[in-house]
Amino acid sequence: MSTEDFYEGISHPRNSTLMRVFLNIGLTEHTGHGVPTIIKKYGKEVFEITDNYIKCRIPYDKNVLEMSRNNVGINVGINKTEKAVLGLLINNPEMTAEEIAIEVGVTKRTVERTLVSLKKKGLIERIGSNKNGSWAVVK
Repeated sequence: MSTEDFYEGISHPRNSTLMRVFLNIGLTEHTGHGVPTIIKKYGKEVFEITDNYIKCRIPYDKNVLEMSRNNVGINVGINKTEKAVLGLLINNPEMTAEEIAIEVGVTKRTVERTLVSLKKKGLIERIGSNKNGSWAVVK
């Protein structure tokens, strides 16, 4: 895999069987969003790439640490689309259903159903009006 492929988020698991196991039990996703998300937030300089390894050093951020502590167990009992929507809403609470649909690669209607499901599960709530409000991830 080239460095450019890596930065684009092209996923090539070293052990596909182990990857499928982690995917099936909800410990990972296979969408290729991880590296591009890290680059968007921290830049390419957090990665050290050699012929033998890839090292990622993300700067300590107390706010991110607190958010991750509050979100422990958030992936239990939710599907792949719900995980993707939650991830997007954590990063951008003002996203519309149309914008989410484009990012996730599903229809707007699927996103609307997913938002209803996440609200019923108590994972998100709407702050403000439907037109001008934003989403808050509460768990």
